[in-house]
Amino acid sequence: MQPEQCSGIQENVHGSRRGVMSVQVPTRRPGLVSILGSGLLALGFLLLVMQAPPRSPRVEESSVTSLPRRHVVIFLVDTSDYFDAHGLYVQSVIRQYCSACDVRQVNLHGDVSIPTILEALHRVRAMSRDFDEVTTVLLNLSLGTYAYDRVLHDLVRALDAQGVTIIASAGNDNVSKPFYPAAFKEVLGVCSSTRYTKTKAAYSNFGDWVSLCAPGLHYVTRPLQQGGLASGTSFASPMVAGVLGQLLLHAPCASPQSGRNALLRTADPPADRQHLGVGLLNPDAAAHYLRTLYACDPSGGFWYSLFSRVRHFATGVLTYLGLFVYFLLSVFAFPFLLAFVIETLQRRAAQRQQHAVQLAYTGSSDYRRQRLLACKQHWQRTGKMRQREQAELVALLHALHMHGEPCWWCDKPEDGLPCISMLTEEPEMCSRCGMTLSALTSLV
Repeated sequence: MQPEQCSGIQENVHGSRRGVMSVQVPTRRPGLVSILGSGLLALGFLLLVMQAPPRSPRVEESSVTSLPRRHVVIFLVDTSDYFDAHGLYVQSVIRQYCSACDVRQVNLHGDVSIPTILEALHRVRAMSRDFDEVTTVLLNLSLGTYAYDRVLHDLVRALDAQGVTIIASAGNDNVSKPFYPAAFKEVLGVCSSTRYTKTKAAYSNFGDWVSLCAPGLHYVTRPLQQGGLASGTSFASPMVAGVLGQLLLHAPCASPQSGRNALLRTADPPADRQHLGVGLLNPDAAAHYLRTLYACDPSGGFWYSLFSRVRHFATGVLTYLGLFVYFLLSVFAFPFLLAFVIETLQRRAAQRQQHAVQLAYTGSSDYRRQRLLACKQHWQRTGKMRQREQAELVALLHALHMHGEPCWWCDKPEDGLPCISMLTEEPEMCSRCGMTLSALTSLV
């Protein structure tokens, strides 16, 4: 067979609708508008990042004090006379848990009526105005009433708005009836629990209005006299006040509201299912919570401030460069890379098909027989034939006629008729057995 004949046969095979066509993958070239838009978006993000130093998303702006705290003052509204030392016992509990706190008593002198309590709260409100920004004010109320008083509630709201955190006892009658001021939503109402079994104390009030529970049995002291044990929600409340004061001293940059949230979010679940607020007081977990979230930033003066600004600026520049590189890759590199991969795979497939067609004409008789039988077995087993294999089959059948060999597809000897008809534009019919190629194969 002359080389010109092989060349013409290959062109015929590739020109058929089963030949491999080169696919041009359109690549989208970004316009000037898209490039400018990407640059403006990245620049806007850079300005947003450089506007303020990054903060933890868990810390609200109102949760951090403007100046580090130096003092914690705990006001104690109670009776502190010689014959009624209730206030003195409560004060001793506060000092057990916050020895550095400044405890100031407002003596009721045995009169726990609503007008007297209102007058004492007005005094606390007036005195708390005189403190500077580095002083935090807490208020403990180991007293209360079951009768709701609107004037008392308004005064509690005013103290809360002024920044005074109020802690109050829940009462000792083992009832769920609201006990004021502990039942006000602005107040941290404290019930009493057992110290070891972590259940509600038998005498303690309870209910969904309670905020927190703490042990109510404490060793109390009285000046110039021997101390002893005292129990009740009156002593659970000052324990919470003392713990909160100590937490705020150890976390001077955390606001009182953050300290209160730390107590509530780290409370241990109670052993029983009665309404004991969020759970039982856990001072260690609350301290770790505040130290982790509200640690003060170190202050190093001018050089530290300059270093922080330079570091922040460098972070913004690196962020901008990273975004710029990302846009370049996404707009330019990725489409071209995808087109290159697709084109490479198609080129390799076309080369394999061309090589198989060439071997069909230039290979030995045994090779053509082996390949033809392999194609036949593959089609009988799967009922499918790939596009490359179908082009090779056409070349093999035509090569049998060129070399005067039997048709190994239909097992008929050479009788002067070609295995594949070349009279039509698309050679599909076997002249010996009448086999139609398109009827026996399916493209995959």
